Amino acid sequence: MRVLILGGGIGGLAVALALRQFGFDAHVYEQAHALGEVGAGVAISPNAVRVLHRLGLAEPLRTVGVVSHSLDTRDWESGSLLGRVPLADAAVTRWGAPFYHLHRADLHNALRAALGDEHITVGACGVAVEQSDNGVTVHFADGRVASGDVLIGADGIHSMVRDHVAGPDQAIWSRQISWRGLAPASVGREIGLEMRHHSFWGPRKQFVCFYVAAGRMVNWVGNTQSDDNWQQESWSARGNRSDALKLFEGWHPEVVALIAGTEQVFKWALFDRPPLATWTRGCVTLLGDAAHPMLPYMAQGASQSIEDAFVLARCLADDPDDPRRAMETYVSCRLERTAAIQEASRDTGRTMQLTEPAEMLARNARLRANPEAPVARFDWIWSHDVVGRTV
Repeated sequence: MRVLILGGGIGGLAVALALRQFGFDAHVYEQAHALGEVGAGVAISPNAVRVLHRLGLAEPLRTVGVVSHSLDTRDWESGSLLGRVPLADAAVTRWGAPFYHLHRADLHNALRAALGDEHITVGACGVAVEQSDNGVTVHFADGRVASGDVLIGADGIHSMVRDHVAGPDQAIWSRQISWRGLAPASVGREIGLEMRHHSFWGPRKQFVCFYVAAGRMVNWVGNTQSDDNWQQESWSARGNRSDALKLFEGWHPEVVALIAGTEQVFKWALFDRPPLATWTRGCVTLLGDAAHPMLPYMAQGASQSIEDAFVLARCLADDPDDPRRAMETYVSCRLERTAAIQEASRDTGRTMQLTEPAEMLARNARLRANPEAPVARFDWIWSHDVVGRTV
């Protein structure tokens, strides 16, 4: 069976690698002319790390990943601890795999090396999909075509393949903007930033930071509610450091120092979509953000695309004589879970970014009074084991 994959991001490379390990002829088509990932951090939770280990990436992850001591929720101004989720050895004990903080390029490179560049074509911008009784053909902007038995759309939130599957629609701007940067680890050490995942909750904003790239850099993201109409959804859109500093003026000194110590700041608009009724049309299906884009507040975007990748590959392997039925099985396995995480991400964002001081004080008091609450927020997601499950 020949499987075409449109999109060479983390999800696209993961599904190609999984499919090839199950014995399929899988090939990735990426519209960029050079394969790579943006300079940003990503949190990969145990539910996805289990998949990456199954795909043979345990050693690369140990080499480039950071194992943080905990995930800490902190007050935006004082920095005081509101809640803590133990990680490191505690994550392995409770959820069966580590929790890694990674530079996205490091994870991307590990997947690419395991897959092999001979299974990737760059500079291939898909513009149309055509299905027939014999399979599926993708037409590219430069006139090339590629044909196969199955097409997987892993081409992001503005997916061309999604339009083919579900009809054209518009992603919904959340009226939120994320600012991001990578500060040298020396900045983190100077301010005493511990090797933890720090999530500062403040009025209308959240600031997250953690070490990546084997501890050489600190990745930070500031998620802010927006009153203007800037809606550029691009990981490479340049931001102004002085604007970011103004947005987080008065926040904890660690927050301010990380922004001030970052040479180049970027920003992007956050978009959302409601869950689809199905991700499949004929011999075409969707994966990752193309199927279920998520706001960042549960840190599950990349992890869910990795889960998708393994489940889809396994469903096709279990039912190779009827790939259309196999893809319907894949969707039935994934639809409810990803929709629930999408909704949890929206709800968590609202909880993080309260505006009324009384509501914030009450929320903080509830968190401090129940040390298990932060763990429970993630337990149902991180304990999910797609590798050990049967369809």
